[in-house]
Amino acid sequence: MKFPKNVILDSVAERRNDPNYGLEFVQELGNDDAGYSEMVVIIFKHKDKYYSVDIQHVNGENNYDHWDDEVECPEVVRKEEIHYYWEEVK
Repeated sequence: MKFPKNVILDSVAERRNDPNYGLEFVQELGNDDAGYSEMVVIIFKHKDKYYSVDIQHVNGENNYDHWDDEVECPEVVRKEEIHYYWEEVK
């Protein structure tokens, strides 16, 4: 799904919700190498579906500086993991 660039940058990249557009920040995944090379994946929610967008800063250049007016954000599926443990009963 495509989202307006300004909404993505103002809301998702800043890690805050946008109630007017209906975006909810969910999670940030990624790493930062002392500010030199960075890539994070932002997961956000819109109309009960989850989407992701990559925010990259590599060699002093931001990927969002080259985005069009709309950004294609793939839908992602939220999965939860259940852990079991076994304990001997005496």
